[in-house]
Amino acid sequence: MKKLSINSFNRAYQVIGESARPLEKRILKGYFDNIDNDMEILNELQRFQNEDGGFGNSLEADFRLPSSSPMATSIAFEHLVKYDNREEALDMIKSGIKYLEKNFIPHRNGWFAVPKDVNNFPHGPWWHYMEKSDMTLIDNNWGNPTSQIIGYLYKYSTFVSNLDVQKLLDYAIDYFVNKNEFQSEHEIYCYIKLYEFLPDNLKNKIEGKLTFAIQSLVCTKRDEWDKYTPQPLHFVEGPKSHRFGISNRLLEENLDYLIDSIESNGKVNPPWNWHNLKAMIDPHWDWNAYDEEWAGAKQEWIGVLTLNALITLDRFNRIEKPI
Repeated sequence: MKKLSINSFNRAYQVIGESARPLEKRILKGYFDNIDNDMEILNELQRFQNEDGGFGNSLEADFRLPSSSPMATSIAFEHLVKYDNREEALDMIKSGIKYLEKNFIPHRNGWFAVPKDVNNFPHGPWWHYMEKSDMTLIDNNWGNPTSQIIGYLYKYSTFVSNLDVQKLLDYAIDYFVNKNEFQSEHEIYCYIKLYEFLPDNLKNKIEGKLTFAIQSLVCTKRDEWDKYTPQPLHFVEGPKSHRFGISNRLLEENLDYLIDSIESNGKVNPPWNWHNLKAMIDPHWDWNAYDEEWAGAKQEWIGVLTLNALITLDRFNRIEKPI
């Protein structure tokens, strides 16, 4: 079995230590150095939380919006659920839920990822807010991030005051099981997060459709994994996670690829930039004005992606251990 060498691990560890955000640095040390720094991590997360309870301030590095957004708030919750044995994390979760309740959009039965004022700040073109004259309840990407948010509301339903969580959950499940074409892997990532919070009887309702969606989207060709593609490991976080039809052989091949990539580069670079798809989004927008901001965001993404890669390799026992 191929494993990431100690030298390459140390090299990637150093990249995170030197160039990542304080949040990723704290998570790195907490995970790999076996130190209790939960409060340090929570303090870093709190820096991204606004007075309205939502999260912003470039927590999602591809849009530099300081004010709160449902997308950034859902990302914050991904972290907070790991520390919800602490009252400080629960307080942040409670405040985040208040923000989500206040910003719920009834005619959408959920949330839009970002507010309109995202356009006033540097951002990737996929986050550009476009006015729509005929906004219907269902679109091709309704579940991103709404389905994931519903998962958090379900898990922390005792903190929810103004939304009918069960009604939202029923809608999310019905929407998904009746959908026959899947265009966005990001919506599926969100539904996997929802799946993790569900009891077995509700997991069974969406498991078959999740498997169908993942099998229709996952990229199985190694020579395409250096592009922006949904890789097998994007759907399976660890050896105990549900596989959704992804074979052990494919996971092992993807792990080998990840090791080779870090061995070669010492880090994981984002396989995208803010000029991707710009003409498709808005050909009149001056995306070149964001070059400097993208350079900074790229460094943040290197920290996030390299950290996630090291954690994934460790979960699958793919890092050499010192003798």
